[in-house]
Amino acid sequence: MNWNTFGRGMAVSAIALSVAGIASAQVTTSSMRGQVTNAEGAAVPNATVVITHTPSGTMSAAVTSANGDFSARGLRVGGPYTVEVTGGDFTPVTVTDIYIELDQTYPLNLQVSGERKLETVVVTANQLQTGFSSEGLTTSLGLEALNEVVSIDRDITDAAELDPFASVNVQTGGAKELTIAGANNRFNTLTIDGVALNDRFGLNANGYPTQRSPISFDAIQSLSVESAPFDTEYNGFTGGTINAVTKSGTNEFHGSAFYFKTDDSMAGSKTGDTKVDRTFDEKTYGGTFGGPIIKDKLFFFLSYDKYEEAAALQRGPTGSGAVNIEDVTPSDIAEIQDIMQSVYGFDVGDFGSGVPPVEDEKILGSIDWNISNNQRAKFTYIKTEGASIIEQNGNNFLQGADLAFPSSWYNNSEKVESFIGHLYSDWTPNFSTEIKIAKTTQATGADSLNGAEFFLGSVETSTGTVIAFGPDRFRHGNELDQEFLQYKLKAEYRMGDHTFKGGIEREEVDVDNLFAQNSEGTYAFASIDDLRNQIATDVSYANAITNDENDLRAIWGYNYNSVYVQDSWDIRNDLNLMFGIRYDYYQSEGKIRPNQNFFDRYGYSNTNDIDGLDVVLPRFAFKWDASDDITVRGGLGRFSGGSPGVWISNSYSNDGVINGEVFDSGTINVPNTPDPESGNYIPQNLLDQLANTQPDGSVNALDNTFEIPSTWKANLGVAVNVPGNWLVTADVLYNKLENAPYWYDATCGDAVSASPDGRPVYDCSGAPQAIIVGSVDKGNSLLWAVSASNDWETPIGDFDVFGSYTHADVNDIGMGTSSTATSNYSDTARWSYQNPRTGTSNFEVEHQFKLRLNWEKEFFRGYATQASLFATRRSGQPYTYTFNTNGRSDVFGINESSADDAGATLYVPTGFDDPLFSPDSFGGDLGLQQDFFTYIATSELNEYKGKIAPRNGDNSRWSTLVDLRLQQELPGAMKNHRTKLFLDIENLGNLIDSNAGRVERTRYEYKRQVAAASIVNGQYVYGDPGRDGIWGTGDRDESTFSTSTNSETLNQSFWQIQIGVKYEF
Repeated sequence: MNWNTFGRGMAVSAIALSVAGIASAQVTTSSMRGQVTNAEGAAVPNATVVITHTPSGTMSAAVTSANGDFSARGLRVGGPYTVEVTGGDFTPVTVTDIYIELDQTYPLNLQVSGERKLETVVVTANQLQTGFSSEGLTTSLGLEALNEVVSIDRDITDAAELDPFASVNVQTGGAKELTIAGANNRFNTLTIDGVALNDRFGLNANGYPTQRSPISFDAIQSLSVESAPFDTEYNGFTGGTINAVTKSGTNEFHGSAFYFKTDDSMAGSKTGDTKVDRTFDEKTYGGTFGGPIIKDKLFFFLSYDKYEEAAALQRGPTGSGAVNIEDVTPSDIAEIQDIMQSVYGFDVGDFGSGVPPVEDEKILGSIDWNISNNQRAKFTYIKTEGASIIEQNGNNFLQGADLAFPSSWYNNSEKVESFIGHLYSDWTPNFSTEIKIAKTTQATGADSLNGAEFFLGSVETSTGTVIAFGPDRFRHGNELDQEFLQYKLKAEYRMGDHTFKGGIEREEVDVDNLFAQNSEGTYAFASIDDLRNQIATDVSYANAITNDENDLRAIWGYNYNSVYVQDSWDIRNDLNLMFGIRYDYYQSEGKIRPNQNFFDRYGYSNTNDIDGLDVVLPRFAFKWDASDDITVRGGLGRFSGGSPGVWISNSYSNDGVINGEVFDSGTINVPNTPDPESGNYIPQNLLDQLANTQPDGSVNALDNTFEIPSTWKANLGVAVNVPGNWLVTADVLYNKLENAPYWYDATCGDAVSASPDGRPVYDCSGAPQAIIVGSVDKGNSLLWAVSASNDWETPIGDFDVFGSYTHADVNDIGMGTSSTATSNYSDTARWSYQNPRTGTSNFEVEHQFKLRLNWEKEFFRGYATQASLFATRRSGQPYTYTFNTNGRSDVFGINESSADDAGATLYVPTGFDDPLFSPDSFGGDLGLQQDFFTYIATSELNEYKGKIAPRNGDNSRWSTLVDLRLQQELPGAMKNHRTKLFLDIENLGNLIDSNAGRVERTRYEYKRQVAAASIVNGQYVYGDPGRDGIWGTGDRDESTFSTSTNSETLNQSFWQIQIGVKYEF
């Protein structure tokens, strides 16, 4: 007898698939919980419940309590599962085809017949869990849903974007920044098989420790995205968490082989009036293979993924075939190459060789061991290695050179290796434990193509073009090695209506970071003849005063210790409460050199670190099934972690004690062989000068009052099943920041005066810059989302649809947009750089609509045709109107790097008669002044007349993107084999209409600089012609006023197609 639960549930009812919003954790398993009752609704105690993972034979057993409840933990993700319920007074029941997704507790409530029969009742459960579910603050994707994701990059981020509270911002270089719940993209965590594999140090915009996704998309069994999981196991983030579990072997051999291809012939190059050259060629290939070593006992799984990209030379000399040509003759190139080889013994590189290919290789292997019916273990090995070549041209890394030889390019390489072991044990039906031990190493390189043991040089050619050679100054000493050891012991005990959980975790982190910019020196040559004659006009050299760059290494580490307890209490069958608390404690290792000058100036030591800091994290959550169709859920909790380690490492690297810098100009005799002791090509007098320096350099330090940043999260949500089988949800999430990090310059001290609009003016001169990381209880956000989902069968195919709208109001103090302290201080718009004020966050996406639509039909029996569409419409990137004041500002006295723009928010005058507006503005030219006021009147600034423009008071234009995946299954070479063909289209709108699908934003720092200014007689003099000789910003005709929008069109704006094939067996 085989009865379907939903069609013939007279004798047996199984209520399946309800996302448990408070039972999930940062784990690698799933769980099941339910109640067994008889036909009268009375509890059935002492029934035996056996849960079997059918593909592997992995078993877990439970016995129902006095009120008929049972639970099982530590279950393998996926399925199908079979549940067998037996006892003395009722007919045995078997439920089949249960699928459990990651971070979900599967609720299985069974009603059994009171009449004892020998024949077992077989029930088929709902199988929708292999797909997509998004309810509340959790989005889960099983195998089917992952296969439907449109992602040319085969990137986890593209899957995570399906979550209503997630948004993706694509950077200029193509990196995808994932923002969850409006938080800084650096504040998320990514765990794979329970181990954090995100960019812990904080150098990569994509949030990964690698160039691309750290594991193959085809290796993932299940993935979840969560904004506020209140389970105490969760921490290490204040934004959100992405949790992935990898596939495992089963009792059947299975595998796949795949190949994907895209190039510039399958990509657009026009959006609106913008046309670009997009020369590229990409391919990805690999496969998976898994099966039994010993049936029902020991299994293996392997995954391999290789990405290759052939990129075009972006900039080169005449005749090089580069996309952009600089005016440098082949004869000049040959002459410089010959001089550098014959005089200096250095190979500057050859443009004719092109750009080396970009590569990314992923290997994953795992062993699953069913030790007994009560214990199982899983061991996972992950290795990902990638490299990309960075062309350096025309930037401050090369002192503004127009072109660079390949010796100035560098290989951005990253390697991650993880060993992960889990042991899951059911000691009794009510008591279980989990033990995890993991080791991860991350090596990040920035290796100049022809070696870093040479100076950076620039020479003016016969055409007047300046060309650079040798490693750029930031690559002279640039290494990062990290090691992470993680230990975890967790126990769960079920006692009556309570499930108690407790755990201890420890992570040991070791960091070895060398960042010694310009430690090989930088020379400028006025001509090719001077280069031949070893005569430079300028030289700069920075290093440790020992002239050994290794003395600049930041070797440090910390231990992150956690303990947590939790009680999940089933007050009634329809109401669950969870109470818990977590305590995190930090121990620091390493030594920051004390700087006496710093102590004398500011009264505290620069050696502050995170040793001894701690944070208490209370958690509470509830879930109430108000009726068969309505579920109400919510929670309150504090979260910490996720802040990049580089922010702490800066204190170890920049103590102002060991590092120094020297300069010289005029006629410099350049050595053509390295110094035998230092290994540098630096004149002896400069080596001696540095060695005799008494350093009093710039300092990075933690404030005396610095505390671990954290965020309080509060949530209330409801899910309603409405007529027509629609699931409608609504959720509100409030975040409040505590101890949010911010950066200030201790050199500035107290304000010395006030600006015309009342802002403080400082004198930041008189001492080296001292950038301090402080913490302040400022920043909050309120987000709410509504969603609707459904699936149905029709004669023309099966459909499933999910749509959502999310509104966000996110306010912060503009923290943490970079990895360096100086950039975090300067690279944001502020009311005052020394006084943190909340304003609209850079990470806010105020409005966001999403639509996920899938269609499937078998035109040929057993072989599906499928179309998957994902569309987003969203408001644009916020930006700020600011003054344009470079270097040491005359307005507010802030001392910034000369390469940065002071982003003080603009005071917007009301008109000619505004008492803060000087009539001398724009040189007293009334026409220019009128142009200035016309610009104000026709922009968002009109709203702020007589006020200081708020941070991020305006937005770039809205954007709409539609992506489509088409799949077709075909027969394979053997029975149960099949071939899948794929066609992925990103930005379908732009493919149809070149004016559609355009994505614009204001460039990084997110500022529109309106006018330079100075203060004279208590008034702002706008467009001061003494400021870089300009009226507004940039080089332009001073007879008219204009200001740049600083806008860029992102690569998302152009359509792209990828084709692929996969063979599965």
